[in-house]
Amino acid sequence: MARPPRFAVALAAAVAILVAGCGGGDGAGDLHARKVVLQRQVEGLRELVARVESGAPVVPEDDVVVAIDQGLVRDLILAQLPIEVEAGMYRVWLDQAEVTFEGSLLVTLAGGIALRWLPVVSGAVRLYGALEDIRIDEAGGTLRSGVAVEHLDLLELAGLERLLGRGRLDELARSIRLQLDGHIPAITLPVEVQQSVEIPAVSEGPVRIQGAALPLEVAVSEVLAGPGQLWVAIHVEPGEFIKTGGEPPAAEAGR
Repeated sequence: MARPPRFAVALAAAVAILVAGCGGGDGAGDLHARKVVLQRQVEGLRELVARVESGAPVVPEDDVVVAIDQGLVRDLILAQLPIEVEAGMYRVWLDQAEVTFEGSLLVTLAGGIALRWLPVVSGAVRLYGALEDIRIDEAGGTLRSGVAVEHLDLLELAGLERLLGRGRLDELARSIRLQLDGHIPAITLPVEVQQSVEIPAVSEGPVRIQGAALPLEVAVSEVLAGPGQLWVAIHVEPGEFIKTGGEPPAAEAGR
């Protein structure tokens, strides 16, 4: 029997470790947060294992693949912080970010929460999300990504967590999460995808060439979370040449 590739064995082991890690936790909120994170990682790693074991290419063979380091994405998110949102009687701010690419495109944001009318009653929050809808911006040709908000933890709230109880805290966290959704700005990744090839006109000399452009249809075809890296596969389809100028003047005889 053929032995599976080492890469597949390593990924399978990572899946097993992550599944086993779902068993801990210090409460319902923490357990749910861990479950959200680990489910994404497990699903992504299982998909990679299945592709490797089947012999299928991890990304389409004819596509161009761009790799972006998770540290760079973290710095891009940090550059857009802090984010501040009013959620009912609370003010929430996010000023810290961590990014982990390991089977999933996990984004963790952290910050604080305080009563709007009594700022001394404050605490800490942690938000779990993921990169989503990675696409090519048609206007600028750059890669852009949104951030989906999936879970928010109220880590502490000046002792009020003991009075409110777990159920009311979870409901408050859900309400704040819904109000934060849509307020996390999109990220512009430092990759520019050319959407046409320009051929300049040559109007002097013995050879005259009319200007033309070759439009390219470009689209993100696959997004994967490699070890510490975001892999984006871009599919390119050439269109038909388009003339960009009039007929070039004829060269003079004898020249």
